[in-house]
Amino acid sequence: MTTRRDRRWLRVAIPFAVLVTLITGTLLVHAAEQPDPADADFLSPASSAGIGSSKLADRLRRRGVAVVRETSTAGALAATSDGDATLLVTTPGLADLDRLSRFDGLPAGTRVVLVGPEQAALARTDWPIRQDGEHLWTTAVIDAGCADPVATAAGPAAVGRLRYATAPCYAGALLTTTWGGLTITAVGAADPFRNDRIDEHGNGALAAGLLARTSRVVWLDVHHRDVQPSPSPSPSSRSTETPFAGPSTGQTPRETGAPGDPGDAAPADRAQGPDQPNPLAEAFPPALWATLALLGLALLALAAAAARRLGTPVAEPLPSRVPADETMLGHARLYQRAHAREESLDILRAAARRRITAHLGLPAGATVEDIAESAGYQVDDVREVLAGFRPDNDAELVSAANAVQHLVREITGFEGDQP
Repeated sequence: MTTRRDRRWLRVAIPFAVLVTLITGTLLVHAAEQPDPADADFLSPASSAGIGSSKLADRLRRRGVAVVRETSTAGALAATSDGDATLLVTTPGLADLDRLSRFDGLPAGTRVVLVGPEQAALARTDWPIRQDGEHLWTTAVIDAGCADPVATAAGPAAVGRLRYATAPCYAGALLTTTWGGLTITAVGAADPFRNDRIDEHGNGALAAGLLARTSRVVWLDVHHRDVQPSPSPSPSSRSTETPFAGPSTGQTPRETGAPGDPGDAAPADRAQGPDQPNPLAEAFPPALWATLALLGLALLALAAAAARRLGTPVAEPLPSRVPADETMLGHARLYQRAHAREESLDILRAAARRRITAHLGLPAGATVEDIAESAGYQVDDVREVLAGFRPDNDAELVSAANAVQHLVREITGFEGDQP
């Protein structure tokens, strides 16, 4: 009895456990999922949503830094033409980084801050920045670990999602490099710039410190593909073009995690970086892949709970003949396990009525009154045996079955064990 109760309890508990697991997994995936850069609120200085950046923009204004919002790469280039500006690129995968990295693009002395640039976006530039490894599922909080004054003042910050080669700050999650008169900073995560994360750890101090080094911040707020197709160079211009060897002043590029840290880099490093990711995989949002994974897990759980392979049942011949008494006993056990007392008694009564009507020469659809009249019994007595009593337990079922068997014997004179 205890084993049967345990099995019944498991039948109820397993589906609930699977449901709780799916809900928990969904919540974890939702917490780990990064916001979509195509969302108009993502790191927008005009948005007060959780993924917006209105708090950071207000902090910069209180520090005397002008915030200029631009919604196109061309507008951002025009806004930085006066110099003494920091260009914040919140969506490097959507902005025209190729245009920004040209010599005639940004004026010398401009600072560029890239938020979470991946290798696919960096490969469109000549900047000596390469992604190191794959991105993490969640953003990690990391100590500064370098001599950069902004990072040191900010302390631990949530930037550890993407890492970049030769970056000493935040275990590779913050890289500052100079190239062609520009100072370029790559930040490994968007958390320090978000409204719902800026007050955690040293996020706010790091984001404001990176942007407040000039009197103006040109905020490139792009949420659609802004890459402009460039004309193909002619064969003559292609043959006379000289490789990028740095600015005409003879300045050599260097990568720095803090001012003064040495480190040479060449444009050839970009060609040696990892292969670009599959564009088909990037065409779908991460939520789609998470949903497909959860659906796959749900199907596996359903198959395990059903304890059978997916598909329709397959009919197979029995390996041997099964004796009738074993079949009867097996059916009886199934009815007993299902507590189908009324159904079992109905089967016995139907068999008894068929035998009695055949013995009395009555039609198959004869009523209880017809049977009682032909057999010479009281109608109420026959009805009680063949159609009235409903058992509530196994003892009453046995008593009712005996009554049916006794009635058949009295009417037909049959002395067998079954009606």
